[in-house]
Amino acid sequence: MRNLRRRRSTYVRMTIASTASATACTDEPPREAREPRKSETVEIALARGTRSWALEVQDEDEVRLIPVSERALVFGSGRTADVRVHDKTVSAKHCEIRVVGGSGLAVHDLGSKNGTYVGGARVKEILATEGTTIAIGQTTLVCVALDEDDDDELAEPLPGVAGSSKAMRRIAAQVRRLAALSSPVLVAGETGVGKELVARALHTQGQRADEPFVAINVAALPRELVESELFGHERGAFTGAVTRRVGAFTEAEGGTLFLDEIGELPIDAQPKLLRALDGYEVRRVGAAGSGRRANARVVVATHVALQDRVVQGAFRRDLFHRLEVFIVDVPPLRERPGDVLPICRMLLAQMENEIGRRELTPAAIARLASHDWPGNVRELRNVLCRAADHARAARWLDASAIDRALRKTRKAPVELTAETAKECLAQHGGNISAAARAAGVARTTFRKALGSELAPGPRKAR
Repeated sequence: MRNLRRRRSTYVRMTIASTASATACTDEPPREAREPRKSETVEIALARGTRSWALEVQDEDEVRLIPVSERALVFGSGRTADVRVHDKTVSAKHCEIRVVGGSGLAVHDLGSKNGTYVGGARVKEILATEGTTIAIGQTTLVCVALDEDDDDELAEPLPGVAGSSKAMRRIAAQVRRLAALSSPVLVAGETGVGKELVARALHTQGQRADEPFVAINVAALPRELVESELFGHERGAFTGAVTRRVGAFTEAEGGTLFLDEIGELPIDAQPKLLRALDGYEVRRVGAAGSGRRANARVVVATHVALQDRVVQGAFRRDLFHRLEVFIVDVPPLRERPGDVLPICRMLLAQMENEIGRRELTPAAIARLASHDWPGNVRELRNVLCRAADHARAARWLDASAIDRALRKTRKAPVELTAETAKECLAQHGGNISAAARAAGVARTTFRKALGSELAPGPRKAR
């Protein structure tokens, strides 16, 4: 319930497992029978809407976008399910989902063996809105609101880039279009979102795939050696230049030169880069003559707003406009929660030799999908490493191991007001326990902060 709008609202109910019961069920791997658990019903305010809805289903085999209407769809692994999920940990008839008044999707668990989870809590009934991630077994269902003009091209996922969400498939289509061109591309996004993977895909999906791909982190270069690293130098050009160096542009001849953290490029080195991008001859440091033209496609990346750097006088405006011909904007992980599970699988497979074979319980998947990931994939990898350490030799990483790992990366606490509590509740799918954990306060304290936002009437117990 991330994008809660402040327009006309309606009150809906959801039924969740009690805190104690939810914690108990998270410590067990899938496929085990569980005792019935107590539940409670609370009411939360939700915005009304008129858009159509769909579910982004990511199971063991594929990613599908399933339209959802007011007619209930049964999701399960059995042949009689309306939407068959390829996942052995999903019950034959696991849950049913339908649109409720255009304001969201009503999710009802059908007595499944391994449960239906949102925000780390096992739920019986819940109203999900845009961005809510539902975990059933080892499969995630992400709620997507579709606009009438939402006809963007969606392509198959890029090789080597985990995640098949709508956002990443849209990027895959853009990357394949741009890969056929030779103009510069600016890859923008927060740190840790995988900008270099997108840059490599721009290289491998185009005609330059068999030529070199040279990657340089501009921020890691000593200021006085930036020009030499990019364009090369002659022997004796400066103190320490004991041999001739050709430079990155020459090393990437015919291929792709990737300049990461381009916003950190010193201002005095920017005119020469602009000259190279404009197709003019560029000389090596200390070289005589007219120099040579660069024949490398340039892809740059940044996690800062380059236009702000231009206003600050730290980045040339003409170079900025030369680089912004095409922009690939990679969204942060918090905006594509459906990609968390496939990225986790990829990371766990990469770390198998180090931490052994590990798998995630449904509750752990829901916990991970509901986190906001300020450090994106880098932070996710660290959390999985710590969770594996907390779990010792256990094959299954459960919700308790994930919670212990996440505490090390939590943001500093903020003042908990009714407004911030309401936003936190929306980000965690209306799950009060998960929202309280994220805020770093007791559940009773969180409920007091919500005050009248919870419901117009008293809480009911079932």
